Parts: sequence; C-alpha cells; structure tokens
Amino acid sequence: MPEIDIAKAGLAGAVARFLEAAATLRRLVSSDPQFRGICEEYALAQQSLARFEGRADAAERPEIGDYRRLIAELEAEIGGFLQAAAPRR
Repeated sequence: MPEIDIAKAGLAGAVARFLEAAATLRRLVSSDPQFRGICEEYALAQQSLARFEGRADAAERPEIGDYRRLIAELEAEIGGFLQAAAPRR
C-alpha cells in the first residue's frame, strides 16, 4: 500500500473517531508530518487488528489486546494534537 494511501486510511479512521474535528484533522494531516505519521500508524494498527480479529483462532491471539491498546494510545495522541490545535479562549 503506498504511503499516501496509508495516510488517507489513517485520516479516515481519525475522522470516524473524532467526527466533530474533521476539518482540523484534515488540516493537520496535510501540514504536520508528525501527525501524518501518527495517522499512518493508526491505520496500520487498525488493519492489523482487523486481520487478527478475523482469524479462526482470534480468541487465543494476544495480539488483539496489544493492538487495541496501541489504537487507544494513538487515539490519545490524536486527541492531544486536536487539543493543541484548538483555538484558545
């Protein structure tokens, strides 16, 4: 999968999770390479989780918990970027 497609997939996942901040997410992914990298990691983690959850032996796969924790950590990072990008009142 080309890098741009991974970034787009990550952005789509982030928008689905933080729908109210879609415009800010789009701006961040186009202007901040660090944020774009987090979105790429987010997409890859979601894809890996889906593959493990789709396995016949999913109930025995410790990777599922690992990827769920990783996704939660990445969502927290994305949330941190959103807080930093929020206008100050």
